[in-house]
Amino acid sequence: MLAFFVGAALGAPWVLSFAPMSLWWLGLLLVSVLPFVTLRTSRPILAGLAFGWSAYGVGVSWLHISLHTYGGLPSILAWAAIAAFTFYLAIFPALALWAYARFSAPAQSANGAVFNALLWAALWTFFEWARGTFMTGFAWLGLGDSLVDSPFAGLLPWAGSHGSLFILMVLGHLGVSLLLQRKARIAMALASGSLCVFLLIQLPVHTQSAGQLPVVGVQTNVDQSIKFDPDLIVSNMQKAFALGDLAKQRLADTGGLLVFPETVNPLVWTDTPVEWQTRFRDFAVPGHTTVIMGSAIQEDTRYFNSIVMFNGDEALEDLAVPSVRHDKRHLVPFGEFIPLGFKWFVAMLNMPMGEFTSGSGPLQPFVVKGNALASTVCYEDIFSGEFAGLVAKSTQEPTAFVNLSNLAWFGQSWALDQHAQMGRTRSAEHRKPGLRVTNTGLSGLVDEYGQWTTRVESGQSKVWAGQIEGRLGQTFFAKWGDRLWFSIWGAVLLLLCVREWRLKAYNRAH
Repeated sequence: MLAFFVGAALGAPWVLSFAPMSLWWLGLLLVSVLPFVTLRTSRPILAGLAFGWSAYGVGVSWLHISLHTYGGLPSILAWAAIAAFTFYLAIFPALALWAYARFSAPAQSANGAVFNALLWAALWTFFEWARGTFMTGFAWLGLGDSLVDSPFAGLLPWAGSHGSLFILMVLGHLGVSLLLQRKARIAMALASGSLCVFLLIQLPVHTQSAGQLPVVGVQTNVDQSIKFDPDLIVSNMQKAFALGDLAKQRLADTGGLLVFPETVNPLVWTDTPVEWQTRFRDFAVPGHTTVIMGSAIQEDTRYFNSIVMFNGDEALEDLAVPSVRHDKRHLVPFGEFIPLGFKWFVAMLNMPMGEFTSGSGPLQPFVVKGNALASTVCYEDIFSGEFAGLVAKSTQEPTAFVNLSNLAWFGQSWALDQHAQMGRTRSAEHRKPGLRVTNTGLSGLVDEYGQWTTRVESGQSKVWAGQIEGRLGQTFFAKWGDRLWFSIWGAVLLLLCVREWRLKAYNRAH
């Protein structure tokens, strides 16, 4: 049981590495000491399971709000579901520790210490990527996303979240090895690596301005418990329209972009009264103000969770099924589609919309006053490699990112800060500003470095205004995407194969 308790104790503070606490150094410390401590327990896979179960169990405990408070699942069943889900997530760090225990070199030599540092960093980042990819993935609480609030944020446009984490994990592992062995060659390797990181951060990332864009966002702050209540839909929409009128006034002089959050319209668009459809359209002014808003769209027998754009000159027949829109591609399991074999579980939940179709085709940015806005819905922007691929294949180079979300499912929990931090990391990776508009918060504007320039706190109805300056130009990571990470992992795998081959040859010879 020692392995279990050691792993659980190391995993429990994991969530503090992320926003709102943003103790980014704590996560790096934990993953640096984790292999050294758990290998001494003789059961590293159990320690890895305990670490992951503890880290993700504490980190996503806010899922209880969506499952119990708003989903209607009895509390004990909600906790049981979270325990099962986080146990699945824990398999990935457990596999990383098992592979490290199996393939790491004897640590007595400096060469062994360097090899082990590369191996551990590659295993951890690979299995973090796998956690965010396998079975549609869950990339939440990936340590690379915490780096946007660290002095090492300058690595993100070069190596992305996983690549930047790989570099720092190598240095962290070498640092622990140096403390344990105090060998000059390990110190030299650590110093050389640190110097390379320092120089890489200093390299300029060349982008150019695409022009200023005035933005007004609407944070409606409609609680999830009443958002889809048939008796309250009319009053909720009257509240949204009243806020929209204020937002339109804020743009009367300058024009620009007016933004409502995800599913601000709680009805499927084809079931929405025509007067409501035209109301959203008429917030736009042709050639002056553009509106984007979130709504479910029905097309034939398919339903999409979409962002719709209006210029203000759309005819009534064009409003029936809006064509200028972004359909969400990466859907949320259980919330937007039912995984195979889990209909019995979803049947226990109070989910108003549960079977969407994933969007397809190249991303088509919304063009507003010379700026091309790459749009995402809710947690689409937490998948770094997938997002980079989407941006790279878009029909036009985006100059800024816009994310529309409804995070009311998670109350006023840390989930709001965590999601915003991941979106801010996408801006830092691509050096493009971001616009975040949510139903209950957090909303605001982010510069190309991933830092808030306008931040609207959660839990309030508010019309807020600001400006973003779009940027043209691709970062090194934007050009390579997750191919860069696979190159890193492939190089370490090749190094591992060579070492294993030499070791077997040595054993045969002796």
